[in-house]
Amino acid sequence: MKILVTGSRGFLGTHLICKLRKDGHEVIAFTRNEGDLCDSDALNSYSGIDYVYHLAARTYVPDSWKESHKFFRENIMTTATVLEFCRNNGCAVSLMSTYVYGEPRYLPIDENHPVCAMSPYHETKLICESMGSFYSRTFSLPVTVFRPFNIYGKGQSNSFLIPKILRQLMDKDVKEIAVMDLAPKRDYVYIDDVIEILAQACVQNPSGFEVYNIGSGVSNSVRDVISTAIEVTGICKPYFETGEIRVGEISDSVADMKKTITRFNVDSLRSLEQGLTDWMLKEFPDVVTTHNDNKCLLTEI
Repeated sequence: MKILVTGSRGFLGTHLICKLRKDGHEVIAFTRNEGDLCDSDALNSYSGIDYVYHLAARTYVPDSWKESHKFFRENIMTTATVLEFCRNNGCAVSLMSTYVYGEPRYLPIDENHPVCAMSPYHETKLICESMGSFYSRTFSLPVTVFRPFNIYGKGQSNSFLIPKILRQLMDKDVKEIAVMDLAPKRDYVYIDDVIEILAQACVQNPSGFEVYNIGSGVSNSVRDVISTAIEVTGICKPYFETGEIRVGEISDSVADMKKTITRFNVDSLRSLEQGLTDWMLKEFPDVVTTHNDNKCLLTEI
């Protein structure tokens, strides 16, 4: 298949393109160097596209409170450009929506759970989902929306929780691991599991408008993440919370994966320990292979 990927230099995009090319697809990577995706004609030079993965977006939630206009402009207008291109060229599309459920009314969270924007970023994603639903109903455009929970893995920005914890753990000059709050629980899903599911979307003969969660099906607290990282690396450091609470913080979230597992070929999903081990083996193999079996004394300050 001939596949167009927007946001191709991002965390998801780089991993997805590698997987698609490994699977034998012809992949066209669209970056900012190719033009401003907010422009309605940004994709007009492309032809013969069978499928589009629209990953381009502003995504860092804290920034959406400070730069709301940029988030609304870029996330919504780039999606409009992609949907129009798909409508005019008869190709299906996948949209990424991340976590849009707000404070859960029940756990695990299935795709029918009410949605609630907890930030300007999440509001832009709900608008984009609505646009996708409209194009599917009105123009018979096949639109698949993926709602990943908390993705982690090699190449992710240090502004996200797990890379931030690992950076502090691996840095010999850092004596203590600091996080804002130890209590919140999240469904952390490893990047390779996300990519395996995404890569199947283009060959699944999609139709209509469908929404799928992507998670591990298990929630872990920030405290759990730190203790698991310590166990995987064998590096022992005390840790503490600063007591800061993020705007719109939620207490717990975990994905109901039944619909996704039924639709896609999902044999198993990595646990947090398995995901962190795989990541460390890829990026810091010496840390894992020389890891002795000394039991770390986990110390919370």
